[in-house]
Amino acid sequence: ISRDKVPTMPTLFALIDRLAEWRINHLELYTEHTFAYRSHAVVWQAASPMTADEIRSLDAYCKTRCIELAPNQNSFGHLERWLTIDAYRPLAECPDGGFLFPWSKTPCPHPFSLCPTDPRSVEFLRGLYAELLPNFTATRFNVGCDETWDVGSGRSREKADRVGRGRVYFDFLIEIYKLVSAQNRTMAFWGDIIIQHPEWVSELPKDVIALEWGYEADHPYASHGEKFAAAGIPFFVCPGTSSWNSLAGRMTNARANLIAAAEHGRRHGASGYLITDWGDNGHWQTL
Repeated sequence: ISRDKVPTMPTLFALIDRLAEWRINHLELYTEHTFAYRSHAVVWQAASPMTADEIRSLDAYCKTRCIELAPNQNSFGHLERWLTIDAYRPLAECPDGGFLFPWSKTPCPHPFSLCPTDPRSVEFLRGLYAELLPNFTATRFNVGCDETWDVGSGRSREKADRVGRGRVYFDFLIEIYKLVSAQNRTMAFWGDIIIQHPEWVSELPKDVIALEWGYEADHPYASHGEKFAAAGIPFFVCPGTSSWNSLAGRMTNARANLIAAAEHGRRHGASGYLITDWGDNGHWQTL
């Protein structure tokens, strides 16, 4: 709900009814900047955010439909809507951008991720969690932390040069884990960065949930799932609908991706199957 469209409450209630009919029992509203935090109106004032009252209403409705409404707040990368505002820019890894995304040939012109070596980043997240989490009865909490491509190329470069980018990422993930644990929640996080540094997978706390996402038909669910399973880390497989950047959907890729996630997830003991749908580049697709 942070990529161009925020659903209305009637749409969300109807969606919950539909998901319950399909026996889906877990729902997350992916959030970057679209929750109405009391002290951060400058970030969400033009974004039609979800309010605390609306979340509590959805949470109660989900419980009547046997669905867990899990909180979701990206907490590392994908925070450009915060960090491009002057009040938050000092928290950024690269305050003026200048790093490269893997798919880009030109430097990103804006900040993207929190600086993992700045103690203020932890305090910032502490405040968000303290306000967000009491509105949910679910104990699982998705903190995001995907696609942190700029880490180690800006303010954390000195540490990354000494200990490696994987260690920089891991250390900040553990700080987030401590915040989540203090709120008596179970931390889930996107597993795409940690799986690139398999030496740190086995060091993860055994009560986290790694979210193994991949959106192409040939995504390596098998090898990634095997690594998480061997380390004793609970994980979900997270395929996609392949509907984004499309008007009518990309069904051949979607079917192959969804089936591969299910088959390899079952084979390697995944504890969940999280279907994802994104609104990038205008959110052209319908529900």
